[in-house]
Amino acid sequence: MKYKNSEVNIEDVQKVQLEMLLELDRICRKNDIKYQLFSGTLLGAIRHKGFIPWDDDIDVCMLRKDYEKFIECCKTDLKSDYFLQYYKSDKKSILQFAKLRKNNTIFTNATYQDSGMHNGIYIDIFPMDNVKPDTLMGKLQPKLFNLLYIISCSRIKKRALHAKFFPNRCIRLIFYYILKIVPKSVLDMMMQKILCMYAKEDTKYVNHLTNGASKERLAKFIRERETFYNTELAEFEGYMFPVPSNYHDVLTRHYGDYMKLPPEDQRYPHHGIIEINLDTSKK
Repeated sequence: MKYKNSEVNIEDVQKVQLEMLLELDRICRKNDIKYQLFSGTLLGAIRHKGFIPWDDDIDVCMLRKDYEKFIECCKTDLKSDYFLQYYKSDKKSILQFAKLRKNNTIFTNATYQDSGMHNGIYIDIFPMDNVKPDTLMGKLQPKLFNLLYIISCSRIKKRALHAKFFPNRCIRLIFYYILKIVPKSVLDMMMQKILCMYAKEDTKYVNHLTNGASKERLAKFIRERETFYNTELAEFEGYMFPVPSNYHDVLTRHYGDYMKLPPEDQRYPHHGIIEINLDTSKK
């Protein structure tokens, strides 16, 4: 399968991403860091024993404490072929989760093409944050983060214009111009404080907040903390990686009948990639 308007095969990108997952796994094993395959990668492992054929992404998740430990370990353990991108290591990145990037590659999403951030081939690393969905402050936590996340994303003009409805596009364009005088570090600090507001508590639940915290997403990704510690190994492209032992419940909550393939007209990459180069060192 080739990308639209490109001679690059999706399988070639997947090979690079698998290589990066093995590097992440190496670091996690060395430093006793717990992680799991997540989202579409978890689905791929269970349904296909590897990549979903049309998926050009790898997702993993970690509890916040392991996520922070992983970031620290990468400062000394990560091979020079790679770059760990998060809001501190890449000042142009507006994201509040980490991406492991392959240096000397290009894998540009249309939304982020003007951001100036590192745009190499990547895998996503999501922290699972402590939440209290049954309390007043716990209900406010994702709403506050989501508001700041939308504002922060408006720092990129194309992202501001990506809003579905015209009034929203106008509001985000206003934020775009306001953010020219607001330091990015201020918003980063505020969002991180909200994400970590329950970090010192052993809450019953954890959730994936950093990629947008809409009501729908919160319902899909909420997990009981204790279930996160129960894992088993599943095959992914000939290698064994950790997955939640209750993967059936996790995938059902996210996808419904997850073993059913989508219609053929939906089987294509969904990440909006507009430029790909597997090795920029070659001319």
